[in-house]
Order: sequence, then C-alpha cells, then structure tokens
Amino acid sequence: MVQTQSLANSGPNSKESIGPKDGRRPRDEEIKASKVYMVGAKDHGLTEPRFLSEVLNMRDRDEKGRPTQFLQIVVPPSEERPYPICKMYDKTATREVEEAKRKAMKATKTKSQEKQLEFNWVVSDHDLGHRMARLKEFLEKGWRVEIVFGSKRKKGWNQKREASPEEANNVLEKIRKTVSEVEGAKERQMQGKVGQEAILCFEGKTKK
Repeated sequence: MVQTQSLANSGPNSKESIGPKDGRRPRDEEIKASKVYMVGAKDHGLTEPRFLSEVLNMRDRDEKGRPTQFLQIVVPPSEERPYPICKMYDKTATREVEEAKRKAMKATKTKSQEKQLEFNWVVSDHDLGHRMARLKEFLEKGWRVEIVFGSKRKKGWNQKREASPEEANNVLEKIRKTVSEVEGAKERQMQGKVGQEAILCFEGKTKK
C-alpha cells in the first residue's frame, strides 16, 4: 500500500484541486484521469492505482440504480504521483454536513445583524440624538434593531424619574421619525406601554 501525507483536512469541499463547478474539487466523471489512488478507510494509506471506471462502478446504489456515493479528488496528481488521490463519500451524509454548516453560518450572520439599544423615556436631547444616530446607522445597514425601555438588567432602571406622557410620546415620535428617514425600514412590533417597560422592534431594508 502506498503511503502519503495526512489527509485529515481533505474533506469534499476543501479548496485544494478546484473543480469545474462551483469552486469544488472534481467528482465522478469530472475527474480527468485514467487511474486514481484511493484513500484507505482504516489507516488513511493509499491503494495501488486503480482504473477510474472500475472505482466508479464500485459506488453503492439505491433500489433504482442511482449512486448513493460520489468519488472526489482529495489531492491532485504531482510529479511524484502521476494520478490523483480520491476518496469515496456518502451523498446523504455529505448533504447533512453541508446543511448543518449552512445553518450555522446563517445563524451567525443573523446574530451579527441584530442590535439592541437601551433607552429611557426620560432622556436628554444630546443622549437621544446619539442613540438616534446609532439607530439610523444600524437600519441603513439592513440590520434588525430592538429598542428596550426599562431594562431590568440595567441597575437603577426603576429608580429614575417617571416620564410624563408628553415626554414619553415625544421620545417615541423622534424614534419613529428617525426610522422613517431610512428607506425601506419598518417597525415590526411594540411590546409594553409608552412611558413604561417596552420593546420596539425595527428592521432595515435587507440588502441583496
């Protein structure tokens, strides 16, 4: 059995040996070689060169005769090794792994695009202006923003002077005016009551 370097990082979507479609490595009939080395299942050593057609015929198939596995290059040929090193992958398992990665990336991206701003109904014009600038910045980026009034996580939130209805409505009006200045931004929902504990949710226009 031919020995080679570690192939631990040679997964089906590794960047080595870019293939003809979507930046991945060549698979099955895309492999342009008469013979291939196969990665051993136990010790990651290599088999002797095998005809590509023979290896493709070894793929497991479903009841309709369709391959449930695919062969993919993990290391391209070189001067020392005339044929590519290949590995057999299960299609279903590979799809599940790729889907899990996609969901994880989407969750990470979504989390990074959510912001929370803490407000008080009693606020100076200077502080309110600063927060409005931040709100506008986030919405222009297409992010989702939560504005929280009376957060219990913030020490002393319930010891501040209670805002008059006029003060509270003035703050709410300025928030909504700022949102209206951002093209495509929308108010999604409001929980709680004006002048008391409340959460306002806004979303910027999603950028394609």
